[in-house]
Amino acid sequence: MSSKFFIGIAAALCLFAAKPALAQSYDVVVAQDGSGKYTSVQAAINAAPSNGTKPYRIFIKHGVYNEKLTIPQDKTFLEFVGENVANTILTYGDGKGGTSATIINADDVFFKDLTLVNSQGAIADGPQSQAVRTTRDRAVFFNCRFISGQDTMYLVRGKTRAYFLACYIDGNTDYIYGDAIGLFDNCVIYARDRLDGSTGGYITAASTKPDQPYGLVFRNCLLPDNHGITNYTLGRPWQNDKNTRDNELRRAHNKTVFLNTKMGSSIKPEGWSAWNDGTDTTIITYAEYNSRKFNGAPVDVSRRRSWTQQLTAEQAAPYFKDENILGDWNPFKTWADLPAKSTAAGQQAISNLLARDNGGNMLLQFNTSWPASDASFVLYKSDDKKTFKKADQLKAGKNDVIAFQFKDKAPADGQHSYYVISATQGKQTFSSDTLDVSGGKLFPMKKGR
Repeated sequence: MSSKFFIGIAAALCLFAAKPALAQSYDVVVAQDGSGKYTSVQAAINAAPSNGTKPYRIFIKHGVYNEKLTIPQDKTFLEFVGENVANTILTYGDGKGGTSATIINADDVFFKDLTLVNSQGAIADGPQSQAVRTTRDRAVFFNCRFISGQDTMYLVRGKTRAYFLACYIDGNTDYIYGDAIGLFDNCVIYARDRLDGSTGGYITAASTKPDQPYGLVFRNCLLPDNHGITNYTLGRPWQNDKNTRDNELRRAHNKTVFLNTKMGSSIKPEGWSAWNDGTDTTIITYAEYNSRKFNGAPVDVSRRRSWTQQLTAEQAAPYFKDENILGDWNPFKTWADLPAKSTAAGQQAISNLLARDNGGNMLLQFNTSWPASDASFVLYKSDDKKTFKKADQLKAGKNDVIAFQFKDKAPADGQHSYYVISATQGKQTFSSDTLDVSGGKLFPMKKGR
């Protein structure tokens, strides 16, 4: 089964009513249709000035840019602005895994309104397939999507800092990990179901350095329910296991904290995991403050691991001060296009459309990037990938659900059916990628099935 990002059904759908004004001041425009200076994002990076001290703004028009991106160390103060997060997509994958789609080797880089994908996550649960890897200091992301399977986001090098505001991040294994400081405000952290139907996974894998007071910090984030196939713990301690040699590879003092989190039943009651029986839990800081269900009721934390913490308001207070976590760096002063936290909001989009075997029929499962209260979804189907006809529709309730599904008869072995979903939520209109379903090649509902 294969899928590729699709923009439009016959006539192109306008994904959002409001678009960035091209009259804004950009230093360079990238466009696949040739209307910009470059057709490649990497070409724009290569041509950007070196050792910049003020933002150099690169506007990227709608399109799927299939290229492995590397921002060299001397390309500082680059700002990447997508025309729209739902369909301005930076993607790479070789079908084997072990790749990094976007590598940031420069200080002071800002991504806005963009989707970063490692396409390996659409065909398999692993191996390691990073959508983004940061190796330097002061990376900022606003209204971005990060999509892959295993190891989606790797934040490298202790004491370097990365800030995320109103972003969507998904994966299935250790998909936010590393030894850097990562601060996440108002983000959706979506623990998606594993493609092979396995029932367990891990969200984070911090490997915080011993002399570093903060690791991964999540404030006011959402952890919505998936389709119910795979349940997750909030994290496990990378580089703190029986194979870690304290005299060669310094054992990590893993630090991950979730504050004011809304989480669903996809999170296991125990909350957290050790790596193995060699994990030193005495040096781990795994903590929560005010974890709530989506209906506002407190999460039952009575079965959380004994070596994890439930913080008091006094203990949690330092985590709400940016200067404690980020030090003397204020990303809001550096980047004029980074909105205030109080007004920042992510834009809606559809992700992870796939077909699962359901005993001769199939389930077409997908999720939105943000809660889809009152959204309407229409499923279109085609046998030739040219003419699409309405096949079904559904209406979301007034709730915080983001995982949805349609049912349809599976195509016969060797036959193909093509699907696309269009959706509206308030004034926003958005569509899915086109899904090519081949009979006999559906993902399982359970592992081994």
